[in-house]
Amino acid sequence: MIESIDTSLVEWSRAQFALTAMYHWLFVPLTLGLGVIVAITETIYYTTGNEAWKRLTKFWMKLFGVNFAIGIATGLIMEFEFGTNWSNYSWFVGDIFGAPLAIEAILAFFLEATFIAIMFFGWEKVSKGAHLTATWLTAIGAILSALWILIANAWMQHPVGMTFNPDTVRNEMTDFWAVVLSPVALNKFIHTVLSGWIVAALFVLGISSWFLIKKREIDFALKSVKVAAIFGLVASILTVWTGDGSAYQVAQKQPMKLAAMEGLYEGGHGVG
Repeated sequence: MIESIDTSLVEWSRAQFALTAMYHWLFVPLTLGLGVIVAITETIYYTTGNEAWKRLTKFWMKLFGVNFAIGIATGLIMEFEFGTNWSNYSWFVGDIFGAPLAIEAILAFFLEATFIAIMFFGWEKVSKGAHLTATWLTAIGAILSALWILIANAWMQHPVGMTFNPDTVRNEMTDFWAVVLSPVALNKFIHTVLSGWIVAALFVLGISSWFLIKKREIDFALKSVKVAAIFGLVASILTVWTGDGSAYQVAQKQPMKLAAMEGLYEGGHGVG
């Protein structure tokens, strides 16, 4: 007698993880870019001493803080879901997949958590140089956080640096640096971060344009537009290069995924 398999648990697990990931990904790219924009505007304030740049920095810093908080909250939920929703997977590949996640929490997360407090509450308590350093370290911490998460994701796309142990029935890491320096991981990281920079540039440009349309805070809006436009243009040009590299890696390592991306649902050889 063949018993039917109830797949509802898998479906609900997928739905919950997808919902969390959707909200997480609404805020994370914006956080990656806003952190750097805030650091740039504060650098201009530090070098010029113009109080208008300080006021501008504080405004965008508040919006960065909102996105940062929601991104952290949804990210923590996703971390727990690896254990609650996909516990068998986490056990099977935890020796490899868990390492980048642990490093992300220990290195990047604590770096952000330490210096974001100085960034928000240290304006009158530390020197201008110390505050600027804290702001840059917060932005760098967010980027490092993305690095280790994307290394873990890239390993799922292209598993390297591991062997299957039949005694433990688990995949075990054999080469940490092969996992970290995988070309899939490096392309994925650079492309994702640059994409986040473009999102942030468009976000700043949009809000600044609204101020200009309403003829409010003209000087503030024009300064913000100049920074965001240059920042976004540079990121956009570089994204073309990294996007080509990412697509090449997909073609080499995941031809079936490339076929799905191109809408080629019938198998073939030498397809254009």
